[in-house]
Amino acid sequence: MEVDVSAIAFLRRLIRLRSINPPGDERQVALAIRELLDQNGISTELIDLGSERANLVAWIPAANGGSSQRTLGISGHMDVVPTGELKWKHDPFGAVEEDGKLYGRGASDMKGGLVALIFAMLALKRDGIKLGGNLKLLATAGEEAGAVGAKHLAETGNVEELSALLIGEPTNGRICVAHKGALWLEITCYGKTAHGSRPDMGINAIAHLTQVLSVLLSDQFRFRYVEDPMLGGPTMSVGVIAGGVKTNVVPDRCYAELDLRTVPSQTHETVLKEVIAAIDSVKARTPGVKAEVRVINDLPGIKTPEDNPFVGLVREEVSKLPGLSHRVCGMSGYTDASRFVPAKKGLPTVILGPGDYKLAHQRDEYIEIEQFLRFIPLYKSIITKYLGML
Repeated sequence: MEVDVSAIAFLRRLIRLRSINPPGDERQVALAIRELLDQNGISTELIDLGSERANLVAWIPAANGGSSQRTLGISGHMDVVPTGELKWKHDPFGAVEEDGKLYGRGASDMKGGLVALIFAMLALKRDGIKLGGNLKLLATAGEEAGAVGAKHLAETGNVEELSALLIGEPTNGRICVAHKGALWLEITCYGKTAHGSRPDMGINAIAHLTQVLSVLLSDQFRFRYVEDPMLGGPTMSVGVIAGGVKTNVVPDRCYAELDLRTVPSQTHETVLKEVIAAIDSVKARTPGVKAEVRVINDLPGIKTPEDNPFVGLVREEVSKLPGLSHRVCGMSGYTDASRFVPAKKGLPTVILGPGDYKLAHQRDEYIEIEQFLRFIPLYKSIITKYLGML
């Protein structure tokens, strides 16, 4: 039980490190992980991204050179989203344990999964297991806003050697082999300032953006797509809206940020054209509307075939644990796989982790401690079965 107790303590330590994105501040988390792995004889490399941001790569090489050409990537991100405006039941960075749950921002999404992966590596080292292939940890910065850390790793060749990828995002123990794409758009309307008592002399950018959003959110607006058996259909959410400077000034600028999640039958180029066409329809019937669209995040979806051998291996190991299903599924949120998979075409990817994905980005986020602890030996088993032991 020593490794389990240490795992809980280390997870609490990471939750207390405020790696909120923006701005990120993942370097402090990376340093804590590096210290732990270095102390246990696991090789690490801290990759400085500037402004207190960093990726961390760690690896256990194949024993005696290894006969296998396999390299398994295991991955998790170190950043967390803001806590929101409403008060939490517990301090979001207090890592409070209550009723078998560990509360805190990032407990589920996804410091819990990341720590479980790390302690699976430590268990391999502790037990003296000689792997037949290479194991590589990719701990990333900036997943929550464009997967910038994963992008850097992909661009610097850290994915090329991988033959399979396991991401510890919270899936509540479900085996996810697909996720939607993400297209984030910023729509800005421009107007003309005037005194609030003479709105007729100005052009109200807020009013015009309201009309644009009304069209995009109406029942009449529809994306063209074919529903995916695992992922369903696309979604659109308005996440940010801002404009105006003072109550008695007609606003000359207003913008909104939209979060679009796409399915395999869509291309992001076509989706963008559909949004622009909707905006053009507003311009056609409302004189003076001036609007522009900017892409602020563009990440593809991923999908690994159900009959892939790596998927089959994961399903077999998961089926050995009571209460977990060996069925595969898709997820609505994106992961770092959006950056990794395009860098290594055909890279089989499984997303599997402790924590409930429904708690991600929610107030009073928590992880069930028992489930978290179960994933350490599960990850260890998946690693040894895929890479083999000498």
